[in-house]
Amino acid sequence: MTTAVAPEGTTRIGGVGHSHALESRDAGRDAVRMALGGRPARAGDLVMIFPNADYDLDALHRAACDEAAPASVVGCTTCGAFTGEAQVTRGCVAIHIASDDISFGICHAERDDDDIAESTRRAAETARRRAGDEHANSVLMLLCDGLTPDQREMARGAYTVTSALVPMVGGAAGDDLLWQATYTFGEGRIRDDGMVAVWINSPRAMAVSVDHGWRPFGKPMLVTRAEGATIYELDGRPALDAYTSERGGALKEGARSFGEKCMEYPIGLPNAFGRYDLRQVHESTPDGGIVLTTGVPEQTVVRVMASDPDSLLVGARRVAEAARDDLDEPPRMAIVFSCCTRAPLLADRMSEEVQLISQTLGNIPSAGFLTCGEFARVTGSTGIHNSSVALLTL
Repeated sequence: MTTAVAPEGTTRIGGVGHSHALESRDAGRDAVRMALGGRPARAGDLVMIFPNADYDLDALHRAACDEAAPASVVGCTTCGAFTGEAQVTRGCVAIHIASDDISFGICHAERDDDDIAESTRRAAETARRRAGDEHANSVLMLLCDGLTPDQREMARGAYTVTSALVPMVGGAAGDDLLWQATYTFGEGRIRDDGMVAVWINSPRAMAVSVDHGWRPFGKPMLVTRAEGATIYELDGRPALDAYTSERGGALKEGARSFGEKCMEYPIGLPNAFGRYDLRQVHESTPDGGIVLTTGVPEQTVVRVMASDPDSLLVGARRVAEAARDDLDEPPRMAIVFSCCTRAPLLADRMSEEVQLISQTLGNIPSAGFLTCGEFARVTGSTGIHNSSVALLTL
């Protein structure tokens, strides 16, 4: 097995690893061991783990923590994970980030569904305080339960701490598209209703970028009735009827869930840059509404979107190019948050996505997981995406 290394002239920041082991303890231990690459972890280091949800997560988490000690361990369950060398449809991926010139503040908190924004604000504020102020550059990384009712509220709460000055990045946990229970790891605990805020401070610039590779497919439609994350009417018609009509046919057959039937045709919202932010259709209502992962206000213009493997890979290359162009020094590691809804279209080309990102950035160590929603904000107060690739380069 080959392992990506930092380009010549750059310092090593850590490593990535993976395991396909069937036994839970083996999967957690072996992935972390590979990420460490024979080097002992130290207090202050960060280890991230991304396993499938059908493991014995208590056993896997304990084994990962034991192997990583005394470093901190955070992470979440997935719909699959990957490194630059391996697609891990079932197993565990680990990332080790050394604390040589980086400090981390971690808060693993319970989500309050009565005030998601406030519980996120408290978690982000705690993580910022724990990271300290010794370095000039900061990023907030968020990992959350994939069943969070409105991920937009998480971004809103985080923004009250980051303001427009600190970028945000991250992703929502998965459970192999079963939509039953997803889990987050941090501060020695496992939660099924949690969020992990990781505040990262560094003397070097870090880059956050996001892109997707989807294009408009249907005509523009106006959201004429909506509440929360549910759109009831588009152009005065039941939203499900309008969506189905604009995607050009019936929903996908043979899928395990309503969301899986719709994932190849997300909804696009025009943004201030002349492009589109994407939202996945997650569920339907008995009266013909469609439920998204985040709220969409009334009077918003939306379009059904489509793509193909080549276009999705162009989006992946663009996200890496944007990160590279934003940095004055060569990056040392890439953490990739790629939406699980991209996988059916990419199919056997899925491995090309992370490889393309790594190559564009100089063949640096790269790893991440398939998310159920992505966080990425560089400017402005928004930062919620679906069907996209969000990227943190260190």
